[in-house]
Amino acid sequence: MSRSPNLRFNSFTDPWNPVELGSLCEINPKSDPIPNEFVYIDLESVESGQLYEINVIRKEDAPSRAQRLLREKDVLFQTVRPYQKNHYIFKDVFDLPVVASTGFAQLRNEKSSEFIYHLLYSSRFEKQVLIRCTGSNYPAINSADLSEIEVFVPSILEQQKIASFFSLLDQKIVKQQEKIEQLELFKKGMLQKIFSQELRFKDENGQEFPEWDSSVLEELGSFIRNYSFSRSVEGEGEYQHVHYGDIHSKFSGVITSKTELPSLSVDTETTYTLLEDGDVVFADASEDTSDLGKSVVLLEVDNRKIIGGLHTHCFRPDSRLDPLFLHFFTQTVEYRKFINVNANGVSVFGLSKPALASLEVPLPYIKEQQKISSFLYKLSRKIELLRMKKIELEVMKKGFMSQMFI
Repeated sequence: MSRSPNLRFNSFTDPWNPVELGSLCEINPKSDPIPNEFVYIDLESVESGQLYEINVIRKEDAPSRAQRLLREKDVLFQTVRPYQKNHYIFKDVFDLPVVASTGFAQLRNEKSSEFIYHLLYSSRFEKQVLIRCTGSNYPAINSADLSEIEVFVPSILEQQKIASFFSLLDQKIVKQQEKIEQLELFKKGMLQKIFSQELRFKDENGQEFPEWDSSVLEELGSFIRNYSFSRSVEGEGEYQHVHYGDIHSKFSGVITSKTELPSLSVDTETTYTLLEDGDVVFADASEDTSDLGKSVVLLEVDNRKIIGGLHTHCFRPDSRLDPLFLHFFTQTVEYRKFINVNANGVSVFGLSKPALASLEVPLPYIKEQQKISSFLYKLSRKIELLRMKKIELEVMKKGFMSQMFI
């Protein structure tokens, strides 16, 4: 039965016709012989439609999964863990032939390749894939089941119009990501130069600040109490908490009046030690050391009743240590080395309070700390704004996808 999408370009009125994917394109076509040397694309090479790793290998060294010799405009559909949606359309030019892993299904239809590629990301297609997947640890769909999925297809001209529209949106998202990566790389370089003292700030009169000192963290303030409330008690309540999981994945480094925090359904007759502006909260547990010891700073509590949550260490710097300066120090290579040395555990890593208290912190004059913090904070805000713009574009794309595909 023919259907029409909710949103269409002007001049297109013909209904879309149902067809099985295996009729729309050739799935896993017979491959020419694998060459002696080639560029190999596996599941780790692609992310969000972009090719990030280019591995040149010889036939005798290739894994058995390297079996799909690609032609230009071939579409790769991720069949293993397809919910990750790391599909790819092959348009790159290499000096060597390109071979893909059997972890992808190879879809070939040169006239409709761009449309098919974007169709793979539509919610209806994704749902039909997931209900056909088998396996628990590595759910996958086989080529026979993939070929039987029903899709709705317009005329070639409308396909091209839709494909061009979404390709343009994808280009904007990619360029936004490139801006983020470039600014993050610049920030990383600035962190290295600042904390190695290759780059120094000057006072309002253009004079040098005093030489840097150093001190262990426990001598630069005090630790305050945290509370081990789990996610199960989150709900309605006057108290909010900073959970270590949110430090890992949700917060951008600072908590302001606009930052959403989970509330707690806890006994309000109990007196809890509240966090204040300038407090630094560390995550003391993580499944890997890259997030262990990650920190967040409270800048604008705004009269909210906020407490330190599960698996956190809460530190209140004294007047000699700027909170943001401490936070940015936790983003340096030196701090990460400290974490790797002091991490304990096997499957889950922990950071003890005594270990964190022993952290040696570089200590410039407080006004130089504040200049450093201001510079790095503005840089971080630029990165965060770029991320927000990218999210807006992704949300916009998702909205169009839901309206322009069936």
